[in-house]
Amino acid sequence: MPNNPKLEPKHHSFRLLFGQRPLTKFTDYRRSIKVDLIKYDDPETMLDGTFNFVKATWSEDGRESERASKPEKKEALKQMLSGKALGLGLETVNFMFRISGISRIDTHQIVRQRIGVTFSQQCTGDRMLHHNTALVEECIAQDDKTLDSFIKSTIMSKQTYADMIDRGISIQAARSILPHNLSTFIFMNVNLMTLLFFYSKRIDDGSQTWQINEISRQMEAEVCKIYPDLQEVFDKHKTSFKFQAKAGADMKNTFSTSLYKPKVDEYDYNLRDFLYDKTKEEMHFTDLPIEDTFYWGDKQVSKVKFNEVKKAYEELDQQVSENHWSNDEIKLKAITITNQHE
Repeated sequence: MPNNPKLEPKHHSFRLLFGQRPLTKFTDYRRSIKVDLIKYDDPETMLDGTFNFVKATWSEDGRESERASKPEKKEALKQMLSGKALGLGLETVNFMFRISGISRIDTHQIVRQRIGVTFSQQCTGDRMLHHNTALVEECIAQDDKTLDSFIKSTIMSKQTYADMIDRGISIQAARSILPHNLSTFIFMNVNLMTLLFFYSKRIDDGSQTWQINEISRQMEAEVCKIYPDLQEVFDKHKTSFKFQAKAGADMKNTFSTSLYKPKVDEYDYNLRDFLYDKTKEEMHFTDLPIEDTFYWGDKQVSKVKFNEVKKAYEELDQQVSENHWSNDEIKLKAITITNQHE
């Protein structure tokens, strides 16, 4: 169909950041991860549903939960969780998590779970990422020279990204320069049976990253706030999967990555079996807090200045959403704001 200038243009679903100089907050990775349980079944409703499921085979009318006591319903759930009753009802208990303050390395680990789960995550090709926060690991921050290189590389990548977009390069092509340390989020909708399977694998020391261990711990905590009776089940699943112990004890096994020595000495090994002679925590954690630092383009600025520029850009974003300026017009207005705040 031909272009029709008489039609009012549609508004974009994302911010148009042409001309904006990247704002970057560098923050502590370990303290950034946040798992929120944002959707779940009411505990009473959950017990009714699982009880009806497990008793359906023998029921006359499918209303067994209306005649059962709460202890009976809890016992039925316990039987399913222990494998003494068919566990189909566990697949009816659903949780939706928002997992934020993580990198796309983390989201790629999470989405390796493919059965009994649905994902939706922040995209890199349908929005502009000029101002995404950068995550810093403690082991990187402990050395000033390493941290300085880390910051400069991140800043350069983000500035190149912004420059390419301002030169007319598609955001889907420009994103190829972005580093892996930018903060993002993912939604994960999962049933209880799959969650316990996911948890048992990802809480294990054999999971390569501390990030996936931390995400699993926070998932457990969020669920047990709502369903305290499930704590015992999570505790059992903490030790139900022993990948590192099983793979490591097999001296002929070359089908697993052995990066770190095990946290617990459960079998005989040679330190040369591992890439590093330290545990995962010893390699990554220093327990020294990382102070937030703020950059506007390649210049370090105060938190006050950072927020001042951020507010000005956000006000421009609002104006852009209310008008139908061209990309070049938006860029010129952003450059004017930048000049005013330098």
